[in-house]
Amino acid sequence: MNINSFIISPNSLKPSLIIAESELQYLVTIDEFNGDYKWINKYVCDSINISPEEELSILSNYGQWFYNQHEDIFQEIILKNLYYYFNN
Repeated sequence: MNINSFIISPNSLKPSLIIAESELQYLVTIDEFNGDYKWINKYVCDSINISPEEELSILSNYGQWFYNQHEDIFQEIILKNLYYYFNN
């Protein structure tokens, strides 16, 4: 799994975004913490494939602070949404 990928973990009811990684852990967003981060063990995570619309929806619920810190991630997902919209 890569940085900026979404995963499922036992720490959140919704998919989490990988922000950073170490040898044994991922730093991920936690929806229940308004997108704040938590280090979790890699072995408890599963990859998930979600639509660009769902990715944008999840991140948009995190609040303005998250957008200010990760504007590049939002822009990438918006471009994915445009590509998906015009090619389907």
